[in-house]
Amino acid sequence: MLDLNDPRWKKYKGGYGVIYDASVPLRRLFEEGASQPIWDELWQELHHQGDIGAASYAAVPHLLEFARRSKKLDWNVFGLVATIEMSRDEGPKLPKELAADYLAAIGATAEVLVTHPDRKWGAELMQVAATCLALTRGQRKFAEIYSEFSLQSGKRWLKAEFD
Repeated sequence: MLDLNDPRWKKYKGGYGVIYDASVPLRRLFEEGASQPIWDELWQELHHQGDIGAASYAAVPHLLEFARRSKKLDWNVFGLVATIEMSRDEGPKLPKELAADYLAAIGATAEVLVTHPDRKWGAELMQVAATCLALTRGQRKFAEIYSEFSLQSGKRWLKAEFD
């Protein structure tokens, strides 16, 4: 995992295609804890209208580590990780220097979810957890379905299918 003090953070591009030093909000996330301003910044800068960058890839292992250390799981972690991973096919190539840590984090996402002591999940966390589980097992189409299929749309589908 790229150290948050590594100078390479200052060279990576984010979702807007410009340099974005994601180490700054990530450091704040670990030091201050989760807050809406931090999540808003990370969501906006690491993923923009389907676009991601090397900063997005570098952030994923840190996001997962934050989840591991947290007492309560936050849907933002897994939503952002899933969004970045689902954008990878269309995004820039995963840099070699980040590949091993990024792919290990993606592979460990399901383990973090199922072994974490937090068992009170809201609908948002459940939806992104299902998305992440599908991604860790190479089921991208299921991941897309879980990501887009809200509880409300699922209820409508069930009603139409079985009424």
